[in-house]
Amino acid sequence: MNSLFKNERAADSLPLRFTIASLLILLIMILFFTAISDLKEKSDENLAIVEIEKLVSNTEQISVRGEGSIIYLEIDIPENVYVHMGELPNEDNLWPSNSKNYYIQIDERHIIYDSISSFSNENMTGAYVITPGHHELKLESERDTSTGMLFIKISEQ
Repeated sequence: MNSLFKNERAADSLPLRFTIASLLILLIMILFFTAISDLKEKSDENLAIVEIEKLVSNTEQISVRGEGSIIYLEIDIPENVYVHMGELPNEDNLWPSNSKNYYIQIDERHIIYDSISSFSNENMTGAYVITPGHHELKLESERDTSTGMLFIKISEQ
């Protein structure tokens, strides 16, 4: 019985067991937080797409009606999401040639779409950027006299 109390082989491996268990818990936590982050980003993307589809649907309707149509619209853009109406990523100077394009920017990722409508800011000098938050937008169709193109002017209410 005396040798049972003096045998310390199990005590020697105890710190190694704690180290391995701690590393496994840390790895599981890293995977968990990465999954949550990806889920949040995907959720923000889906919310932004729903809001922008409302905007694009309305712009396409007033594009079909022709010049002089006005629609007022409220949208909510999630945090860390920017919507660029009337341009492509890294091609700011090519407006109005790419005015029928728009993209959603989430951090450094871009999701590109196109439309039958041509987008412009309220001065008809370039694209319109929608920042995160609540927006009350005015959508107005107007023909550009120099190009003859019908643009949907987007402005904040």
